[in-house]
Amino acid sequence: MRKNKQEIHPLIALTKQIDEQGLMVFDDIHNMPVYNKPFSTPYMVVVLNLQGWVRAECDMRPVCFKPHDIAILPPRHILCAHESSPDYHAILIVMSVEFQNERKHASTDIFRDNFHYLLKPDLALTDEQFSMVRQLFGMVQKINSTKSANRWQMLGHLLDLLFLSLQDYRRENGIDEHHLSSHELLFNKFYHAITEHYRENREVRFYAEMFHLTPKHFASIIKKHTNINALEWINSYTTIQAKMLLLYQQQKTVQEIALHLGFNDQASFSRFFKSNTGMSPTEYRDVM
Repeated sequence: MRKNKQEIHPLIALTKQIDEQGLMVFDDIHNMPVYNKPFSTPYMVVVLNLQGWVRAECDMRPVCFKPHDIAILPPRHILCAHESSPDYHAILIVMSVEFQNERKHASTDIFRDNFHYLLKPDLALTDEQFSMVRQLFGMVQKINSTKSANRWQMLGHLLDLLFLSLQDYRRENGIDEHHLSSHELLFNKFYHAITEHYRENREVRFYAEMFHLTPKHFASIIKKHTNINALEWINSYTTIQAKMLLLYQQQKTVQEIALHLGFNDQASFSRFFKSNTGMSPTEYRDVM
């Protein structure tokens, strides 16, 4: 595992290029770019695992991506890779925010039923399913390299086909399909609300009132549905955003990061960070 403090996650290093192109394909991923460092992105990322494995955490839950797995990583969710096998090889499709928004207006199918991947981001494919998906990835890559005026539209249709195929594969593989329950819907809205409001308010009461529930009832629903309590979701998301700023915004002082995250001062931010990580922000920067 690498400990190079200067390593920058490629989706951060290539932000301008991804935003300009709308969609990028990375076809030569042989290891995780940054180990043991949490990462969150506004992009939607689709990962096809060609061979080998990766052990990671996705939104605080352990996952292991194996050969012929496909993973859907929704925007602003958190991935932290811990270890990968020497033969690891994957291909990634990365969609910018603008591309996602365009597809939402053009077709709802591309994002239909993505809630299945919030709690379990990966889907194991059969050999036949994997072959079909691999071909679709190749077509996306080929179209993406053209200068056609209809490039986005063609890519959108291919991604619609990919997502609809995955919907069929879930059924073929015996994975139950169901509509969002009220509790699943609440959790999805809660997670989205955290990503929007974590800098302005980190109290459970704030989010409970947003959904017209008492804090006690709200907390019990989140705990029962996810096995993680509501405050832990809020604090974890805030902590991970802090870690990313400390790691990738070296030009910012701890005071500037504290204010950016909505803390009144550096001292209150440091207390929060240490209570959730066991070290001060400065110590974390020095260690990582």
